[in-house]
Amino acid sequence: MFTIPTGNAEHKRRIRHYTIMHENTPVLEFDRETDTVTLFNAAYLPFGLRGKKNISAVSVFEWLSDRVNNINRTYMNLVYIARGVGRDRDKVIKDSSGISFTDNFWIKTNDSIAGWEMLKQLRDDNLALSNIALTGRLETDGDPLEGFTSLFTTKGYFPKAVFGGYIYKSKKDAILEYPAYLIGKQIGVDTAECEPEGEYVKIKIFTDYNTSLVHASELKAYFDTDDEIYNVLLGDRKYKNIISGLQRMYIFNYIIGNPDLHDDNYGLLYDSHTFEFISVSPCYDHNVAFAEGFLGLTRTTIGNSASLPLDDLCERFIKRHRDIAEKLKRIDLSETEKYLTDRQLSELRQRIENTIGWAQQ
Repeated sequence: MFTIPTGNAEHKRRIRHYTIMHENTPVLEFDRETDTVTLFNAAYLPFGLRGKKNISAVSVFEWLSDRVNNINRTYMNLVYIARGVGRDRDKVIKDSSGISFTDNFWIKTNDSIAGWEMLKQLRDDNLALSNIALTGRLETDGDPLEGFTSLFTTKGYFPKAVFGGYIYKSKKDAILEYPAYLIGKQIGVDTAECEPEGEYVKIKIFTDYNTSLVHASELKAYFDTDDEIYNVLLGDRKYKNIISGLQRMYIFNYIIGNPDLHDDNYGLLYDSHTFEFISVSPCYDHNVAFAEGFLGLTRTTIGNSASLPLDDLCERFIKRHRDIAEKLKRIDLSETEKYLTDRQLSELRQRIENTIGWAQQ
């Protein structure tokens, strides 16, 4: 039986050694005082550090920092307060061990209090902390210091909590996730399962300890490119199924009018132990879909104006995926229309009509 650790552990000592772990395997160690990197097992490197001839201290530090960099998410400042870590990266890493629900990496420090089995057992089982993350209210039943949380490694702007195998978001922020899911389900595009529940929308987590997710933003570091992942993979026949999946993703995101398909809002699933790519991830994160006046453009990165013309991509690719167009001819929008304004519904119907028309050209 595990003793449940709490955030009251002594944080004051400066962390000298960060060890990136993959389950029970040490991958590399970063000594921050000497700025040296010791590689233990290249086979288990995260994609952001994978394939590099020389892994610099700077690249490791950037990976570690990006791993727990989400202070700008609404209410996350209160999660930091509730866990007693302030905005101190060392305290955040020590408190959470850098765990994530998307992969099997974690960060061991020179005085870590947990191993992989404990992290797995006690990850994201703190309902009190989930309530703080969703509501911004510190007054809650239960102890927000218990267990371990992946909230520090979970990306995104809108408030969210991770609990019981689901991501929870406030209905007022995320209700459009549901009609997007209904459309994806009907037209045969793999979309993260989603449903309203009371004041919230819950999205089923599609990763597990055998299947991990790497975001497109990290894949760009892996392939050492600023180009779109689609273009990088296009010339290699072994990625044929992934290319097809990306094409369907572009078509779907045009249909639902999503202006926010950036590099952290899609990625590839891979085998957690062989690191072989399996497929494109299910489509997810459609908080701002059905944008009124959608012109077909979606941003591709966070922090600059780069964009992709989803309308052009849909017109180009739908001829290879006519099954989507055939399903669109028979789509039932009776449930979907309950969540859309008249304008959103009218523009959705127009995009559906466009897509069917392009398939017939």
